[in-house]
Amino acid sequence: MRPRTRDKIFLTGAHGFLGQHVLRTFLDETHCDLIISSRQEKLEFADLVDEPRVIAYQQLDVTDRIAVKDAIGLYKPEFIVNCAGYVDVDGCETNRELAWKTNVKSVEYLIEAARKTDSRIIHLSSDYIFDGLKTPYSETAAPNPLNYYGRTKLASENALRSSGVNHCIVRGAFFYGVEIRERPSFAMMVLESLRNNETVNAFTDLYSSPTLVDDLAFAIIKIAEYKRNGIYHISGTEMLSRFEFAQRIATTFKLNQALILPTTYEPLGRAQRPLHSSFVTLKAQTELGLRFSSVDEGLQVMLRGINDLADARQIVYQ
Repeated sequence: MRPRTRDKIFLTGAHGFLGQHVLRTFLDETHCDLIISSRQEKLEFADLVDEPRVIAYQQLDVTDRIAVKDAIGLYKPEFIVNCAGYVDVDGCETNRELAWKTNVKSVEYLIEAARKTDSRIIHLSSDYIFDGLKTPYSETAAPNPLNYYGRTKLASENALRSSGVNHCIVRGAFFYGVEIRERPSFAMMVLESLRNNETVNAFTDLYSSPTLVDDLAFAIIKIAEYKRNGIYHISGTEMLSRFEFAQRIATTFKLNQALILPTTYEPLGRAQRPLHSSFVTLKAQTELGLRFSSVDEGLQVMLRGINDLADARQIVYQ
């Protein structure tokens, strides 16, 4: 049964991969009102222009302290769902100032604004706060990030934990799903390369738990509905190498697996990544009543979603 709350949700990063799914899930699964924000000048979702529960679209640079204070102060939302961030892991190594401003200072500004409006913050973090040596990780495991991106996400968590603001930290891992406007994720890169009969290099020794982005978005809905504080781990049910995941994508979409070439991970020229990354998700399952998709189930959802958006992508998979 859908919750009938009329809470106001202020969503940052609404045009990003995760933000798009969180936005659509709030509209589909709740009766909340939404204030949508991102860096773009205009709302890119034409079908939402006349959606009555979208109160406003707010162009917002989350690294601008005054702009954040003014926007949150204007709408006084019950929840701030923070999907904004600099998620280019390799880019964070070379653009550290931008990474810190986008992933840490922005959270500090949201905290300052939330104190004045008594808003709750739901913040997205990452499995990259861990080093991959003692997987699977529970919510109480000790962080040890290997790269600068992970350091910024851990710093943002620390800012929230010491803030006194009601908040929930949602750690996710290796998202996949339907996407239209963002740069391709690993799953979409594999899909589009195979569709074009191009080879794909995929690591055989870099493991994680692929997470259907729809599952993560729904978890955020439940956290808001139950007004949960603390930390939750959200991920898929299987740990696969990138190579194995690429093979499963090829199988689901009936594409040529022979184009997927096994290779080993070399951090030279890249940010160092945890070689094994998976989560214990028992807390989210028991406290939020969630069930997470297997890879095959998630890829079927992705297949149906891409076919539903065939006009946008101009491709249809059978």
